[in-house]
Amino acid sequence: MKLKAQSSKFKASLAFLLPAFSFIFLAFSFHLLALFSFPAWAESEAPKLTPEVQKVVYEAQQLMEKKDYLKAEGCLRKFIEKNRKRPHYLVEFTLANCLTMLSGRDKDAVLHYRAAANLYPGFVAAWQNMGKIYFDLNQYDEAGDCLLQAYELSEKNDFSLLYYAAVSYIMAEKGEKALPHLELLASGEVGHPKTEWLEALLKVYMDLKFKEKAFAVVRRLIDENGDDPRWWKILAQLHLQQSDYKPAVAALTVHSYLTPLKKQDVVLLGDLTNAIGVPLRAAAYYEKALSLENNVGDYEKLASAYIGAHRPAKAIEVLDRALEKKPTSGLWFMMGQVLYEEENFDKAYNAFNQSARIDPKSGRAYLMMGYCALQMDKKETARSAFQKACRFPRQEKTAKRLLRHAVTLSASKQGM
Repeated sequence: MKLKAQSSKFKASLAFLLPAFSFIFLAFSFHLLALFSFPAWAESEAPKLTPEVQKVVYEAQQLMEKKDYLKAEGCLRKFIEKNRKRPHYLVEFTLANCLTMLSGRDKDAVLHYRAAANLYPGFVAAWQNMGKIYFDLNQYDEAGDCLLQAYELSEKNDFSLLYYAAVSYIMAEKGEKALPHLELLASGEVGHPKTEWLEALLKVYMDLKFKEKAFAVVRRLIDENGDDPRWWKILAQLHLQQSDYKPAVAALTVHSYLTPLKKQDVVLLGDLTNAIGVPLRAAAYYEKALSLENNVGDYEKLASAYIGAHRPAKAIEVLDRALEKKPTSGLWFMMGQVLYEEENFDKAYNAFNQSARIDPKSGRAYLMMGYCALQMDKKETARSAFQKACRFPRQEKTAKRLLRHAVTLSASKQGM
């Protein structure tokens, strides 16, 4: 009886790495734009600033500097009410800024940023601030559209706005909208690409399943900053997605040199190393994992690695350690398997018996007890075990066949 590979557990151990791309945008690095100097915003194509508009905006700004936002809001709303037929983008914009300073008023602020943009479509600050508030409201697609508009209107080609627009589309799970903008940023046509631009492009390529392009970007990141462990882990992820375990192990090994490994990383290295046929090295990783945190599953993996390396004595030693800490049906069953392979049928029978006592709903242990009894020429003991195994659907067919065999052997012995 050969031990079966724990393929399902191996696949489960890989699952954590697939979403390991830590591409998270917590907040924009720019702040809302405010108006403290009218001339800076008085572009030639902008609606004319009347003395009345300048006065009310100045008064509101003075109140906002004193953090008297409610009074500033009242001042601006009063002006808007009196001038319904002559709305002005600057008043709407200032009111929107004021509302963002009041808790829970962001949705109201968006309406006034929108009004400002409608009154003056070329007003970059209105589009930029509106995009920021949409982002804060988790309306990422709308945020992206506003920030893209701000970028296209900006005279200085503020590429950070294009990047933030792409980020918003990514957060909206619309990578296809982000892609052309990120490819432009990464092309070198607008200057040397920033790391965060390439990281965002890599994220989109991975999401859209553009594997070759993703490989190209992550290798570019490694060439430029190979000391960053993130890129090596993502390279490993890409190899794993293609079931290329050897290069995945190589990438994760480099990753391990650059940063202290978490336990799950150590276990994964063990799983992958075992999968490519180096069980002794895998055992070393599992031993390290156990030194970080004791887990029954890791003991089982360690024992399996020693079995694969043809070190049954080490496997038994590991299982003894595990059983002292937490005896489980699975550990006893595994011990029985190792002892059976070593033809130590008496101890194997006892191990399977312990497994059955802990989990009487498992027919595997009873079936193996029967095998052990047959090997020890204990026909009645074998027949009893097979009878119990017959109660379980998965073992019933095999158990009945072996039961007939045990009965035949018993009858032959009695007739001698």
